[in-house]
Amino acid sequence: MTGLRRGVALLGLAAMLGLTGCTGEATTTEKTLRAALRATEHLSHRFVYRETFVSEDGRRDTEVQGLVEDDLRYKARVSVGGVAVLDEAVSDDALAVRLIQPAALGDFLRQPTEKGKGSSGVGSPTEPGAPAAPTPIGSDDDPPDPAVALRSRRWVLDEAGAPAVFSANPAEERGLGEDPVLDSLDIFAHVERAIDEADYIAEFNEESIEPVYRRDEDPFDKPEKGSKVIRYDFAAPKLPKASDRAGGNQVTPDARHFRKMAVYVKDGRVLKVSEVIDVTARLDDLAEVYETKFPRDRKPEEVAAVAIDALNTIRTGQGQEPIRLRTMSYNLKDLGDAVKVDMPSDVVETSLALLQNRGRPADEAAGAALANEVRSTPSG
Repeated sequence: MTGLRRGVALLGLAAMLGLTGCTGEATTTEKTLRAALRATEHLSHRFVYRETFVSEDGRRDTEVQGLVEDDLRYKARVSVGGVAVLDEAVSDDALAVRLIQPAALGDFLRQPTEKGKGSSGVGSPTEPGAPAAPTPIGSDDDPPDPAVALRSRRWVLDEAGAPAVFSANPAEERGLGEDPVLDSLDIFAHVERAIDEADYIAEFNEESIEPVYRRDEDPFDKPEKGSKVIRYDFAAPKLPKASDRAGGNQVTPDARHFRKMAVYVKDGRVLKVSEVIDVTARLDDLAEVYETKFPRDRKPEEVAAVAIDALNTIRTGQGQEPIRLRTMSYNLKDLGDAVKVDMPSDVVETSLALLQNRGRPADEAAGAALANEVRSTPSG
């Protein structure tokens, strides 16, 4: 983000944003939805994950098409802007990656490891004592250079480089949007967290006099009549009070306050997840709760962009992840069918620790160093 700029003067948000939580026993509706998640998450299936991320720098459309055989085997193709850029396959500990667009390598490189507040991280040119990039990484058998191998568009295999896909809190170990493949595989845990953060969960009812989302602001598809599909809607919690503090810091709103989510279930299994993180729909709430006047001569989308800029300036200043304005969908099919992950046979074997969240743990520092070298060296 570029700072408060006109945001503070325009919105007055920097001194008045806080956070509230959600409490209360789980409702029958919530329990039913959680049961559907548990019944679905370990089933073999094919999926399509789409995310549109909007920032002041523009729009980025990402798609992951994949299949999951079980908790230890998956295959995925990543496309950006409609162009396929990377294939990935995992079976047990083995990881195979094929870079379809060599110019996209920089988007998947490992980021410098954080070493504490104020540090520039392992592999940064300004970090004292940063390890030199080894040539090559790995054993003494002189394996191929990983960057060269990846840019050759061939499959590259790391026998022990598979990521920790189903760890306890995978999304808390990385930033949302940092790794589209792991984001797609983390979808069930993401929904569980969203349930915890929601004010309440309700079944969609077109005849309801108090729908979760106003009919003119509902971004999601309605279940077809007679389809037996149940749509579960997530109500965002109330916006926080201006006086809330935590640990001496002003506590800022996060994505939960701007989330709209719908989960589609049939016969106790999840078919689709849709999510929108959008400040625009809550501008009136922001104005009322924080006694803020918004300019009437600007489009709501422009005002929302300034609002999120101000919020994220505060959040990043406190060491928190910024709120990502995004639209996401996850569609499942072939649930429980015989879905098989076939690993490639014609491969180049080397370490893939230069890729984010990939490679052997013992190679992490060396991978970060090599990734930094690749960034600083123009490709041929």
